[in-house]
Amino acid sequence: MADYINYVLANFACIVFLSIVVFNLERGVDKQFSTVILSRIMKMLVLYFVTDSAWILFECGVFHSNKIGMYIATIIPYICLLMTSWLWYSYCEIVQGSTKILTRKGIFTSAIPFFVALLILIIGVFTDYLFKIDGTGYLEYGPLYVVLLSVPFGYLMYSSIRAFYRAFTSNRYYDHGLFVAMGLFPVTPLTCGVLQAFFLTVPIMCYGATAAMLLLYITAIENHISTDPLTQINNRQEMQRYLTQKMKSKNQDMDLYLMILDVDHFKSINDKYGHVEGDKALVTVAEAMKASCSDSRNRAFLSRFGGDEFIVIMEAEGRHQVQETADLIRANVVRLNEESGAPFKLEASIGYAKYDFDNPTTIPQFIAKADEKLYEMKENR
Repeated sequence: MADYINYVLANFACIVFLSIVVFNLERGVDKQFSTVILSRIMKMLVLYFVTDSAWILFECGVFHSNKIGMYIATIIPYICLLMTSWLWYSYCEIVQGSTKILTRKGIFTSAIPFFVALLILIIGVFTDYLFKIDGTGYLEYGPLYVVLLSVPFGYLMYSSIRAFYRAFTSNRYYDHGLFVAMGLFPVTPLTCGVLQAFFLTVPIMCYGATAAMLLLYITAIENHISTDPLTQINNRQEMQRYLTQKMKSKNQDMDLYLMILDVDHFKSINDKYGHVEGDKALVTVAEAMKASCSDSRNRAFLSRFGGDEFIVIMEAEGRHQVQETADLIRANVVRLNEESGAPFKLEASIGYAKYDFDNPTTIPQFIAKADEKLYEMKENR
């Protein structure tokens, strides 16, 4: 008797925790699609915990039912888990910058395993290949049960591998922690799910899934705090943290450089075309920086310093590599602005400096050194 009571109470506690997080997400000002998907994942988990609580009551004999009733009580939690894993896959793709998942073809392709699982559930209604329930209501698993479980686990593992790959190959430092959290997300639910299979009446899965969601939520919040809301690159505080770390440990194979970028005649753009167009110009500059520093070998850290100024921190083999990147950024600023059809001309000036580990300086001094080169460039132009 105590087994099912503890099981239901554990699910109830997890429902309360996740409901509080969902409430905070729903009332927040962040309405990005990724945030909406994250909220839906938590809602689906809450529904899973509710239906899982109902299932344990049937399993422990508190509620009595025939074969059809027991089958329904068993598959509804699975459908919730399946839906959760599909939403999780979609969330990971969106956060990692994939646009295919938002197209009709992308949605249909990603849902193929989902539809296969539903087909197996339909087959299970008419055969004993999925579940076999005897006259006493005892449930036995058929050969298709392993295939059925592989679908949600497949979504989770694929997303985990993709996230880990992006975490260690992407040069977007501000996303590293979030990608690692996404990669680790399936580990706890999968481990707890395996244990749950051996100890059916012990509340393991709910705690594992809730802990994973809370870790992801906290990491996502921290990621938002460290990101500039307009340009979606690192903000000034995150740049200072990153630069402090780099200035403490020298890379034996590469030198540390800081580039500072300033938008030419930005005030005139705001005055003549308005601040909305000025914001679009800043977004274009950020996109040009991302496009120019997409090669992870550059180890480039992109950030908005303030106003129309941006900073790039690079580990490079020499000045020629930094100069090539700076020239590429300036060229991409012009190109992307022309492609956008903006009514103004957009150009940028860039100055850079090398950090001297033998004569350490402060961050403001390092930035000031690059700033001097920036204004030298402006004067020469």
